[in-house]
Amino acid sequence: MIRINLLPIGRRPVEEKIRKEVSIFFLLTFFSLAIMAYFHVGHTSEIKKLSGEKQKVDGEIQRYQGRQKQLKALEKKQEILKQKLQVIDNLRQNRDLPVRVLSELSVRIPSDKMWIRTLNQKGSVLTLEGVARGNETIAQFMESLAKSPYIDANQVVLKQSRQVQIEGYKLKAFNLTCTITVPKPIKEAMVKEKKAKK
Repeated sequence: MIRINLLPIGRRPVEEKIRKEVSIFFLLTFFSLAIMAYFHVGHTSEIKKLSGEKQKVDGEIQRYQGRQKQLKALEKKQEILKQKLQVIDNLRQNRDLPVRVLSELSVRIPSDKMWIRTLNQKGSVLTLEGVARGNETIAQFMESLAKSPYIDANQVVLKQSRQVQIEGYKLKAFNLTCTITVPKPIKEAMVKEKKAKK
């Protein structure tokens, strides 16, 4: 069969050019849509995966929050137990301290020049009231107390001293306070003993 092209020669390349451009346009559109669909599917699957991981992590966080509350409660109990143990240790350390302090006082009081009427202890503060033959005796007693390992040398304080007459004798009534301390060697021995028990 013979084909005859009746179109003018100048119009043929234009139609072919238009056809090429239209086909390129459709091809580009198709490829663009295909690429967009590929990325959309990829991102959708990534989002689903991340959402699943997020839910898993949220579940673990909730589980660990419950454990964290339990841990905090246990830490509070541990702190309370430590405080109780500290009180017990302090009581153990100081249980024979009053006896030792009384022993020290009995040694340091000049029995023929001074007499103690009352002795009170509140916490670590010891208050002594009594009479002495004179201010010199009181001063010597205070110096002797300051040298005791059970008394804080900087906390021996004379609160009051006044003259009184007892059975015709002029004496000095006094009131002094001092602070009781645990001597360092005893503290160190107690710490060593505590470590040895552990």
